[in-house]
Amino acid sequence: MKLARSRALAAIGPIAMLCSLGSLPVLAQDDTIVVEAMREADPEEVRSQAHAITPRAGSLGEPLARFHQPICAGVWGLSPDSAQLIIDRIYYNAERFGVAVNDTPGCKANLVAIFIADAHSQFADLRKGNHRLVEGLDLWERKRVADQDGVALAWNAVSTLTRDGQGRLGDPPVFDTTQASRLETAIMRAINISVVMIDARAIAGKDGVAVADYVTMRALAQTRIPAPQDTSYDTSYDTILSLFDESRQAPAQLTDFDRAYLASLYAGRANRPDNQALRNIARLMVEGSEKGR
Repeated sequence: MKLARSRALAAIGPIAMLCSLGSLPVLAQDDTIVVEAMREADPEEVRSQAHAITPRAGSLGEPLARFHQPICAGVWGLSPDSAQLIIDRIYYNAERFGVAVNDTPGCKANLVAIFIADAHSQFADLRKGNHRLVEGLDLWERKRVADQDGVALAWNAVSTLTRDGQGRLGDPPVFDTTQASRLETAIMRAINISVVMIDARAIAGKDGVAVADYVTMRALAQTRIPAPQDTSYDTSYDTILSLFDESRQAPAQLTDFDRAYLASLYAGRANRPDNQALRNIARLMVEGSEKGR
C-alpha cells in the first residue's frame, strides 16, 4: 500500500507555550519486523476489552463516532523530520482502515498531535481561552478531558448527523428521516477534529512508529484508558494504548486487537448501533493475524 505523504504542516493558529519545532531530537524509526504470537481470540474477552476502552455513549444503541471527512494531520512540538514520520505513519494507518486522507500541502488539520512540556497545563490554557481546538467540547466533555490521568490527553469533537449525513437543524433538531431499526439508527456521529496532546518527556526513547500508532488509536476512534482501579477492564490482549503505562511492556505498534478494533469501527454503515460496530473484532483479529502485516 502506498504511503501517503504531506510535506506541509497545516496551520491551526498559535498555541501558547508550544515547544518549538526542532526542540526535540528526531524520533527513532525501527525497521525491525515484529512477529507477535497470536493466541486464539475469545469473542467474549475481546468484546469486554473493546467496551472497556470505548467511552459510554450518551444513549443506548448510539452509533460510535468516526471520521467522515478526509483527515489532514498536523504535528506540533517535534523536529520537522520527526513530525513527518508521525504524519506519514498516521496516513498509512488511516488508509489501511479505509479512512480517506487529505495530504494536500497547507490543508486544515483536523487530526492534531501536540508534544508539549505539560499536557494538562496546556489543556487548561486552551480551555480558559476557548481555543479552536476545544470549541467542539461542552462543559462536561472538557471536564472529562481534564480528569484524564497520565502523560497524554486525547479528545474528539463530535457532531450528530442524520443517517444520510445531513446536519441536525432547529431546536429541537429536525431529522429528514425516521427510519431506524435494531441494526440501524436514524443518526450517525462524525468526528470533526481529534487532538492528542502528550508530555514531550514521555516520548524520550520511544520509537516513532509506536508513538504515531498511539496517536492513531486515540484520534481515529473515541477511546479511553481505564483507570488502574477499574476492575472491569480486562487487558487480555495487548494494545498500543498501554504505550505510556510503565507497569507493562508496551507493544511496538498497533496490535492485532487495535487493528481489528479500528477495522470493525470503520467497516459497514456509520449509523450502526455501538454493539453492532464492535461485534466482529474477534473474527477480524484472527483474520488479520492469518494474513500477516
